[in-house]
Amino acid sequence: MRTILWYDLETFGLNPRYDRIAQAAAIRTDMDLNPIGEPIVLYAKLSSDYLPNPSSCLITGITPQEVNEKGICEAEFIKKLRAEFMMPGTIAAGYNSIGFDDEVIRNTLYRNLYDPYEREYRNGCSRWDIINLVRATRDLRPEGLVFSKLNEETGAPSFKLTDLTEENGIEQIGAHDALVDVRATIAVAKLIKEKQPNLYAWAIGHRTKNDITKEINVLSHQPFLNTQPMFVSERGNTRPLLPLFYEAEKSSALYCFDLTREIPESAEGGYQETGIVRLMVNRCPFVAPLSVLDSESEKRLGFTKEEIRRKASKAIAAPALSKKSILGAKEERLDQNTDPDLTIYQSFPSDHDKGVMESIRAMNPEDRLRKGEHLFDNDKYHKLLWRQVARNWPEALSEKDRASWKNFSALRLINPPVEGALSYEHYMRTVDELLQSLDTTGKEKEILMKLREYGQQLYDEVIA
Repeated sequence: MRTILWYDLETFGLNPRYDRIAQAAAIRTDMDLNPIGEPIVLYAKLSSDYLPNPSSCLITGITPQEVNEKGICEAEFIKKLRAEFMMPGTIAAGYNSIGFDDEVIRNTLYRNLYDPYEREYRNGCSRWDIINLVRATRDLRPEGLVFSKLNEETGAPSFKLTDLTEENGIEQIGAHDALVDVRATIAVAKLIKEKQPNLYAWAIGHRTKNDITKEINVLSHQPFLNTQPMFVSERGNTRPLLPLFYEAEKSSALYCFDLTREIPESAEGGYQETGIVRLMVNRCPFVAPLSVLDSESEKRLGFTKEEIRRKASKAIAAPALSKKSILGAKEERLDQNTDPDLTIYQSFPSDHDKGVMESIRAMNPEDRLRKGEHLFDNDKYHKLLWRQVARNWPEALSEKDRASWKNFSALRLINPPVEGALSYEHYMRTVDELLQSLDTTGKEKEILMKLREYGQQLYDEVIA
């Protein structure tokens, strides 16, 4: 039976490779969006090698003390969440989840010695993100919904979940609580399903890579519509794209040209200079045929089907849009990270290493380091194994390993491995500055006092 697991995360920062999950919530529904079973709410304890970002704590209201009191260790947390994701036939869905939540989940799985990708395709499972469906509803079939609020930064329509729920009469008391946000996401999905059933059915039926590649005709270069945040304007987020070529055989990267732009003379530069779009068809993009355009959406978006087809016939012959020109001009961006925690995309686990991971996960914490030593093909997994045991079960470490873990944690707090993460000194200074600010509310000061206490606790336990 196919079901949808609607989920949301609250995190202690905005770097999906580095920052930790504070809270996860999920509600499983049938395909008609009726709840199945009880909601799931989980908290993840923090380990001593990590400091949260105070700004994130002020937004969510979640402190380290709360997750350490209510939560379970990260390894057990992600084990429980993964079991829900991998229930046969599950569509894991969220609101802006592909761009952030799914990346956080991947990195948490990776850190805890799981294949970070299999929950997205095994057991008939898949994933979905409705934020671009919401954008497409506004652009293509807005009848029955309200999109009156504007984004303060762009002046374009706002797609913040809180704005959507407020203007469409959906209750969302306690935003930035994961369970509240899950319920709000389901309510928005229900509203679109009720008011625009054909658009909803199209989106959920064309969410996977296979679904999407069947709709995009690269050989005949048929234009299609794509909705995404990069196209943000006062008119909307939907543009007509000309499919050019896939980056390589079996690649998920499809190069396209935005047919609202002037045909470029050179492929040098990014989207703003060239109009060339690299569309990842494995990331649930919203795509639709040109035929979905009606007279109202043409007026709203500022282009017609006929104009787009005429432009496409000219653009396909442009030298700057050839595969040779585009790939020749593309800069290779190499991942320079060397820290094992941050190298998820530098290599994929071999079948042998996947088997070792599975056998190690079945062991007691005390046995993992002793029996897991030298078993992996890729040495980075030995380092991840040591860190996993230390982060989740420090009591299982030998006296020597405990000393090593304390030293490792101190170095992490003093000099974090990623740009933008706060060092201990910066963390404490930020907390103190916010405490002294006249703009800080009483409730925020309570959170900040907790953060200061936590920082001092880590200093006493790890750094001093």
